[in-house]
Amino acid sequence: MKKNLNVPNINFFLFSIFPISILLGSFAINLNILIISLIFIFDLTTKNSKEIYKDKNFLLLVFFLISLLINLIFSNNISLSYPRVIKIFFIIFFIISFRQLLVTFDRTHMGKLYKVWSIVFSFIIIDLIIEYFTGENIIGLKSIMPGARLASFTGAESVIGNYFFGFVLIILSYFHSNFKDKKYLNMSLSIFFIIISFMIGERANFIKTFIIIILFIFFVYDFKLQSKILTLAIITLLMTGFLNSNEKYKSRYFSQISKIFHKNGLTSYLKNSQYGAHYNVAYEIFNDNPFFGVGIKNFRVESANNKYDNLDHLWNDSRAASHPHQIHYEFLSETGYFGYISFLIFISLSLYWSIKNYLIKKNIYQLSSIFFILASLLPFLPSGSFLSTFTSSIFWINYSIMIGYNEIKN
Repeated sequence: MKKNLNVPNINFFLFSIFPISILLGSFAINLNILIISLIFIFDLTTKNSKEIYKDKNFLLLVFFLISLLINLIFSNNISLSYPRVIKIFFIIFFIISFRQLLVTFDRTHMGKLYKVWSIVFSFIIIDLIIEYFTGENIIGLKSIMPGARLASFTGAESVIGNYFFGFVLIILSYFHSNFKDKKYLNMSLSIFFIIISFMIGERANFIKTFIIIILFIFFVYDFKLQSKILTLAIITLLMTGFLNSNEKYKSRYFSQISKIFHKNGLTSYLKNSQYGAHYNVAYEIFNDNPFFGVGIKNFRVESANNKYDNLDHLWNDSRAASHPHQIHYEFLSETGYFGYISFLIFISLSLYWSIKNYLIKKNIYQLSSIFFILASLLPFLPSGSFLSTFTSSIFWINYSIMIGYNEIKN
């Protein structure tokens, strides 16, 4: 039985359908990660392989896990914190399992996995276009803001923009790798994807998506600088025309955001928005618990604490939320200096090793995930909870690609 278990092929299939699992919801995501991890752990025990324990990428992930375990000791409510820490244990083997695929299979075979992802992504785009024109997606789901945002299969949660942000460069990398000679097709796809992201209507995710696609255009595509600048101008004109033809989008993207670019605009926006209230109470929670925070997933409880009722913020009555909606505030308020510095060490070393490897190997998939990780860490821009199931699944699959290609010999 043990000899018949083909772990690489099984996990190859499970990784192939991972983008579908994300769309199906938390249960499917967790089940996929759990099965991949358990199969990989079982394979390790049967082979008695010790090489993995010497891998610096694996050791760095263990360091991050240990920092979260230490933070558990100081959690206000450990019952809220420990499930997410346990999940990180399985995510470690999920990540290393993807790395093992890259060692086991050649580029052509891995291309089949990215092809499946591209097909799923294309189907999502078709669904988004249908929703834009009809008001609902192909199975009747609607967004929380019909006419101003799209949701596709995420329905009322309306987080398809995060999904789009997480996979768009991987798909562009696949097309570039397989149709490298079709330069204008690749450039057109990049412009098209920016427009789709814009239509989704999730402003923070659009900004991140816009940034990483522009970086991709400038660093990857073989066009003269003037052509790339012209492309940027065309994108700007298309979005301007789109805004002028749709008042709801114009209000959402222009009227509400333009104030940020005035004098003291960002400060004013934070003082007059619900996001600003989340950040404000997160900062106060961090001030009250500077070394270890209040514990993972404890912001949802502490932010509603009546001791913060009198904070000086116009939206203070709306400060309570499940998370601060910003990755840096999340780590500071929930894990304090200890957890935040540990996370910075973890992510900085991961990026350093990956960028160093990219400069040698020039792997385009690795570059796309480096751009994603960097954009995910941008300050001030709202974001999903880093350790929540949906957001973290998109982050960790990109992280898996980023560190997976480090020092791959084949």
